[in-house]
Amino acid sequence: MTHQIKCINLFLLLFVLSSCSNDFLEVTPRDQLSSETVFSDPSGADLFLNAIYGSLPDEEGKSYNYDAFENWSDNAVCSFHWSMSWTQSVARSYGAGSLNPGLYNHDYPAIPFMYNHTYGRIRKCNLFLKLVEEHAGNFPEEWRKQREAEVRFLRAYFYHQLWMAYGGVPLVTDVLHQASQGDEIFKPRSTSEETYHFLVSELAAIANDLPANNTAGSANEGRAGKGAALFLKGWIELFAGNHTESAATYKQLIDELGNGNPYGLFPDFHDQFLEGNNNNRETIFAYQHEPSTRTGYRNNYYGPKGNFNGWASMQPTQNLVDDYAMANGLRPTDAGAGYDESAPYENREPRFYQSIIFDGVEFAGQVYRMKEGQQFARNPAAENNTGYFRRKGIDASLVGNLHKDGANYIYFRYAEALLNYAEASIEAGDISQPVIDAIDQVRLRGGIPSLQDTYGRALNREELREMVRRERRVELAFENKRWWDLIRWRTAEVVLNQPIYGVDIRQQGGEWTYDTRAVVHTQEFSQRNYLFPIFQGWIDSNPKMKAQNGPEWVNGQNPGY
Repeated sequence: MTHQIKCINLFLLLFVLSSCSNDFLEVTPRDQLSSETVFSDPSGADLFLNAIYGSLPDEEGKSYNYDAFENWSDNAVCSFHWSMSWTQSVARSYGAGSLNPGLYNHDYPAIPFMYNHTYGRIRKCNLFLKLVEEHAGNFPEEWRKQREAEVRFLRAYFYHQLWMAYGGVPLVTDVLHQASQGDEIFKPRSTSEETYHFLVSELAAIANDLPANNTAGSANEGRAGKGAALFLKGWIELFAGNHTESAATYKQLIDELGNGNPYGLFPDFHDQFLEGNNNNRETIFAYQHEPSTRTGYRNNYYGPKGNFNGWASMQPTQNLVDDYAMANGLRPTDAGAGYDESAPYENREPRFYQSIIFDGVEFAGQVYRMKEGQQFARNPAAENNTGYFRRKGIDASLVGNLHKDGANYIYFRYAEALLNYAEASIEAGDISQPVIDAIDQVRLRGGIPSLQDTYGRALNREELREMVRRERRVELAFENKRWWDLIRWRTAEVVLNQPIYGVDIRQQGGEWTYDTRAVVHTQEFSQRNYLFPIFQGWIDSNPKMKAQNGPEWVNGQNPGY
């Protein structure tokens, strides 16, 4: 797959993209290479499919530009105060009436699940399925079965982003053509529940037609595999609060494909994210990068300032730093944890040191000094907003060559499958030993003791809920998961109405003191913000959507907008 992705034919790419008009319902390309030519054999059809893979959101680069979605949460802030995440965090005043500026300011920091662009990607999936069916005689049966399953997975992935962001959406599974179909192209919004059932049924139907192994060196390296379908199905069930179903799906993934067959935890928490370990055994599904033809932006956009010369556009918050455990596995606020306010960075868990650049850290040949009056001290005027920089996934060896970043962006990995299984089980009332073991696998790989060794007793369900949520935050920091967690837990209205904090390190009485409640900015989050609005112009162009009213919509729009 990695080799195939490099070989996308430019002429074919123009064919695929020629259908990207202002009217995203007009889906038949007007100037195109003959479908008989493209779909005359598997190699041509694979190039078309690879272009669909390439349209997946690259969430650490071009899809968000420099303002990653992690910055919408309380884990990180953008370095630039004009960024969308900064302005929208301070006052979530976005609405549905304007394309620019606002949420939909595409090709500049904006949401990558933008409604019409995502439907453009869905359209490509539908077109592939249609053309493969029309030219079925040109393809071996096994090739066709797997590729159709891959495309249905990709379509489900695109739809699940829309579903999380907007709720129920129109479900389009055929190729629309306004000139021949007229008003039949207009589809009403399906309910959130209907969209959910479509997604889980699709993923259940295709899972067994996908390859069991897509890790490095396999014949299907980088492609969507059975593990990806099961993971996405379990995530959708978890997001919907269907915990028993989610736990069962993740248990199937772990039992059938975990424990090294082929998936398991990579030995090194940090190094799994580097280019040399692309598609390692922990990676279940990832956006494929390559340093010369499909470059990533992680190191350039999110690496630290100074010698490394990154933009530092994802600066960790004190809110996140507070959740890293101590080396003994206890939280800093736990009795006996050993946390020292005068030395807050001592004796913390290994993932803290692998994820955060803080005062006194050496990275890429430079010591980062963040005390008052020093180069990287918290100073909003200098775009040093929190007193921290990101280290996780940043490759120190790329100094002077940040534009040659070939590390993949990982959507799904095995550690999250373990945590999702544990969370779903706990919410379903199961706190048995296999559930505890799933959490402990992540803790032990992260370098801290098991729950039993840490606390010396069994934890109750409420304690385990809090523990798995903390583990999730720390383990998955900077992976663009936190916003969706706060949304599905329905805690965003509490968490995102609290200030974002950084650290000020000042000298008092000859001693350095750490003010870990230095306010970076305050935030606002209202009930309506659990969903994004759909641009009103798109609703107005669809009479069937605009006519919809009820508990989920007002004239086709999400409540409150």
